[in-house]
Amino acid sequence: MRKLLISLALAAAAGGAGASWYWPFGDDKSKSERRRVSELMEPVSAILDEASDFADDGKIEEAVEAYKRALAELDRIEAENPGRVKSAEFATVRNKRAYIDASIDSLLMKQVSENAKAVTVTDTTELERKYQRLKEAERLSEDEQMAIAEKKVEEVEEHREVELARASAAAGKAAAEPSAERKALEAEAAKAPGNRRVLLRLAAACLRERDFDAATEISLRLLDERPNDSAALNMRAAAEAERGDLRAAESTLAQCIQSNPANHYAFYNMARLVLKTRGEKGRDAARGYYEAGRKAGGPVNAALEEQLR
Repeated sequence: MRKLLISLALAAAAGGAGASWYWPFGDDKSKSERRRVSELMEPVSAILDEASDFADDGKIEEAVEAYKRALAELDRIEAENPGRVKSAEFATVRNKRAYIDASIDSLLMKQVSENAKAVTVTDTTELERKYQRLKEAERLSEDEQMAIAEKKVEEVEEHREVELARASAAAGKAAAEPSAERKALEAEAAKAPGNRRVLLRLAAACLRERDFDAATEISLRLLDERPNDSAALNMRAAAEAERGDLRAAESTLAQCIQSNPANHYAFYNMARLVLKTRGEKGRDAARGYYEAGRKAGGPVNAALEEQLR
């Protein structure tokens, strides 16, 4: 019954928003501006009830999506009432946004904590699976130890390349034309289209040159092969964030954190993103992500710690 009422409320809200097309004297802006904030907030309240039900049932992803729909509805309300946004009567809207942001952070941190406790290894190679089996039996050969160590070094290098590309993109300007490095990597990728290492380096080159569409497209190709690849997910999130699609970046980083709870890079990038989008209000949430990354084995990041003071 409750879900039926929510659906009816949302349908009524959608109908009200689209009904102005037949009004004979243009947009009824004066009538819209006379509507009380409590009336404007009715669709938001319905969505929040839905989000709360999901959270109570332990459906974290569905609850987060519902909260994001509520944020989108708040965006619409503010866009349609620009003259009232900073007024005292719109304090309810501002407070509701802060509440939703805090609820999303709380749910994501809960999800991260649960996944970190499980320490489930996903998307591993056969060599890594063999490593886990042999480690328990203490029968790991010297050659196998070397192979595992080399793979771990390669992963660190990949993430370092992503992070350097992200920093360059944030500080630089769009390139007038592709660099010689990018052209060489494109030629190499054409010869070996399935070479993950080359594609990741090519995506990094595109990101450095602020070609965010190309970096995203290459990241998606990598994720088609390995959906939870942490380097590719961080690359995609960096491109989305620099392009200005901050909610998409947050969603991508949440996926990376959920599927790679022992990898600190996404935690640190989520901390940066929260600071960028929420400023002082997001400091505690950002600190939580940073501390979770440190617990996952991440090194001290002096720049982040300075921002979090």
